[in-house]
Amino acid sequence: MHIEEYEEDIYTCNRTRCGFCRNECPVYQEKGFESYSCRGKMLIARGLLEGVLKPSKELLDCVNLCATCNYCGSRCALRNVEIIEALRADLVEAGFKDQYHERIIEGIKRNGNPYLKPRNEREIWAKDIPFSKSADTLLYAGCTYPYIFPDWLRTTAQTLTGIGLKLNCLGNDEYCCGNLMLTTGFLEDFTETGKKNIEAFRKAGVKRIVTGCPGCYKIFAEDYPKHFSNFDIEVEHITQLVAKLIDEGKIKPTKPVNSIVTYHDPCHLGRHMRVTEDPRKILSSIPGLELVEMEHNRFDAKCCGAGGGMMAAYPEVAVKIAEKRIKEAEATGAEMLVTICPICEFNFDRAIRYTDSKIKLVDLMELLKKAI
Repeated sequence: MHIEEYEEDIYTCNRTRCGFCRNECPVYQEKGFESYSCRGKMLIARGLLEGVLKPSKELLDCVNLCATCNYCGSRCALRNVEIIEALRADLVEAGFKDQYHERIIEGIKRNGNPYLKPRNEREIWAKDIPFSKSADTLLYAGCTYPYIFPDWLRTTAQTLTGIGLKLNCLGNDEYCCGNLMLTTGFLEDFTETGKKNIEAFRKAGVKRIVTGCPGCYKIFAEDYPKHFSNFDIEVEHITQLVAKLIDEGKIKPTKPVNSIVTYHDPCHLGRHMRVTEDPRKILSSIPGLELVEMEHNRFDAKCCGAGGGMMAAYPEVAVKIAEKRIKEAEATGAEMLVTICPICEFNFDRAIRYTDSKIKLVDLMELLKKAI
């Protein structure tokens, strides 16, 4: 079993039983049962290791009800999210698969994206943007931005190419990064997807990947090097690049945006990859903007609820988690909730509509465009 690699961590948790992982765990707060906390999932893992438990649909539901937000990881020295992903992989390989996850993954295998959209619509957003096929820096679009938020991609690409940066774009030849496959336990499919991507990057002469999606950023920067020994491409999140360009004076926000905003740290970008200050540096560079922090911010930021396959399989739980974060944003008195994650934006948009919230949801790069 995949969880055998983490046996020492699993028994350490079972013996210690501190329970710090339950504090602020978004799913445990909603469900209230031990089996939905990380500590509970460690007990499930031990049960499977010792043969006391057998793989089942019931276990799958417990293990899949997790946003892999890494809140537990920020309070523990163990490899919690990796263990949960390994648990999911063991259940999938035992024949227990969530029907919604399976449908999405079949869609990725057919069309290269999880939204069941035609592959030839992937590059519509890129029309008339001066990309260079000879550039070794790739603007990796991901799946959610081109199909759900294409205006964000146009804004970002126009901003970067407008200051003279040479960027490549794979267009319709781009393929899903495989994040959802890895995090929901479809490990074999993730491996095949990774091999496809690495070959496409090699053919295009890619030496650096820049992406706006925190999920894509995390999978390329952290997971590909673990799973593929031949992956040696530099990976950068768009906020890291833009913050440097602002420092160098190549991007100059000069037009005032007179508004009070609060910033939501996406889990993959903040807790997982520890990128918290670059987005704030960008916000602080915009004249007239006042940033007010939510009670939970940076590594302590509350999850939007949509990650880890939650939005696909348990949308009602995902949106309840998002509603709590919207309330926290409202409590700051901010007019705008700013973030830089398409999955967060997708789920926050639903929560704002469901609660009739007056707060305005804005993407960080779109806000920057107003200032330049």
